[in-house]
Amino acid sequence: MQPGHSGTDAAAALATVLAPGFLRKLDRLHLSVRRSLSTRPGNTPMPRGSQGSGIEIERHKAYGAGDDLRHLDWNAYGRLDELLIKTFRAEREAPLHLFIDASASMANPAADGKFAFALSLAASLAYVSVRNHDPVRAVAINAALPRAYVAAPFLRHRSALHSLRDFLLQLQPRGETALQPGIGGALIEQRAPGVAVVLSDFLVRPDVYEAAFADLLARRFTVAAVRILGPAERDPTRLFRRGQLIDAETGRQRFVTLTPDNLARYERALSEHLSHLRAFCNRCGIAFCVADTASGLDHCMFHDLPAAGLIH
Repeated sequence: MQPGHSGTDAAAALATVLAPGFLRKLDRLHLSVRRSLSTRPGNTPMPRGSQGSGIEIERHKAYGAGDDLRHLDWNAYGRLDELLIKTFRAEREAPLHLFIDASASMANPAADGKFAFALSLAASLAYVSVRNHDPVRAVAINAALPRAYVAAPFLRHRSALHSLRDFLLQLQPRGETALQPGIGGALIEQRAPGVAVVLSDFLVRPDVYEAAFADLLARRFTVAAVRILGPAERDPTRLFRRGQLIDAETGRQRFVTLTPDNLARYERALSEHLSHLRAFCNRCGIAFCVADTASGLDHCMFHDLPAAGLIH
């Protein structure tokens, strides 16, 4: 097990999600789908699409040779003396892809519990998806994995949530961040678009996460970015005042003293990092929010994500 990651913490976090009381609270949530998605029949309405059968009437058209007589609108015929065929609003699946950053930085600072929080958030979103009849796939990404990613099978029923829990509990945060190769590799075998949620601390150069998001947008995914952040990352004085810092992903070392000037530089760097990430997402139509581990899962699911437009 990697330093900074507690399997007990992850198990406890997932047990909280799968508790009946919390699942009942999640029952009232829905994913907000903003663009046309998969072409497979399902239960999520697609905007601007129509089909020959369904539940919700889209429009009427004049009867033509070969049209299905079962869809004649006899009420309209009685009023207008005109044969009209009902067409219906198209319905499609909205498969949810949960990309979980499983790099070593997600386990640090250990006190923040970023990785366990990301797993609990992934499990919560997975439940919301399958509860509304949309399949979900969890994908862990880091450079230490053979193809920079490992994916669980698509889940389509609530009864499969325990297999998702088992998959998540096997994950270990290690290696360097691999957003672009991990996401790109996972998309090779998945050509139909859907909803992609990236759960990460995004501790990479901006061009790296921008390229990863570009891959998703080019494939017409509806995309959301959730920046996992904890109190010790916001305020490093919670951890130390002077000491040797070791980069969890590269092993580089540096002695640091948290003087007022150094603290101010750190706060500016963090602010600029969050501002750039938010601005990029806003420009590209990507739903974005900062999920603070100190605020808890309830606050994220019922305040942060709805405010970002990902769920309602």
